[in-house]
Amino acid sequence: MTKQNILLIVNPVSGRQKAKFLLFSIINFLSQNGCKTTVFATTRQGEATELVKEHAPVNDRIICCGGDGTLNEIFSGLAVLDKPIPVGYIPTGTTNDLANALGLTSNVKEAIELTLNGYERELDLGVFNDDKYFSYVASFGAFSKVAYETPQWLKNHLGRASYFFYGVSEIVDIRSFRVRVVADGTEVEGDFVYGSVSNSTVIGGLVKLPERSIRLDDGKFEVMLIKTPKDPMDFHLIVQGLANQDYNEESVLFFTAKEVEFSFEGDVPWTIDGEYAGESNKVKVGNIQRKVKIMVGI
Repeated sequence: MTKQNILLIVNPVSGRQKAKFLLFSIINFLSQNGCKTTVFATTRQGEATELVKEHAPVNDRIICCGGDGTLNEIFSGLAVLDKPIPVGYIPTGTTNDLANALGLTSNVKEAIELTLNGYERELDLGVFNDDKYFSYVASFGAFSKVAYETPQWLKNHLGRASYFFYGVSEIVDIRSFRVRVVADGTEVEGDFVYGSVSNSTVIGGLVKLPERSIRLDDGKFEVMLIKTPKDPMDFHLIVQGLANQDYNEESVLFFTAKEVEFSFEGDVPWTIDGEYAGESNKVKVGNIQRKVKIMVGI
């Protein structure tokens, strides 16, 4: 393999702070393969995007050691650059939804090796209101805020289970939204407690979508809308069905689209790739087909 210049971005607090303990192993592997590596550890939200914009153009590859949020920031930086730089991903977050959708290994040694010796796979990238990007999901409503409101200490101690424990308290606060959705020209209107635009087979480590019918590079998103349930128990049964890929067609709308617009009666909080994305009464989501590249196994 030709020697490469590597930009390594590490989020030391992702997941159970696993990333900071892997740093030596990663650098040692890259050094043994003759790579010249520039290392940065993120200290605040949005920093990885800035690092990519500033340093990626002089590098051959970016390696992300962190979770879904860190990978989102790296892709967001690449979205504004002309140079299509492949990204190696060592997932150390709490849910690692995109890594699971891509079939990336949970074996740390193998994950490190894939960053150099894997295969490049192109992925679609989502655009949120023309100024934000997402790699696998934009969502509103029930459980959407659990990912960014769950305390970091709880994530570090319980891992993915923390979302379930913290999310139980949210069931009593289910809020219904009156929504008008226009997807590729087709209009849907109704009362919903949850909505998502995704490019993944797993969302939040809980909602599982049919793998056979989903492609991550086809220029289209999977759109899911959950109608307002009669009571919390009804909602629990709906979510349980989603986890088992047993969809209640009367309660769940599921379709694909390249562009989706949402209109609400008031401002609604949104989440993109597990991070808070602000509030808005109008949201437009678009798809940039095969915009980014990530290293995967066979």
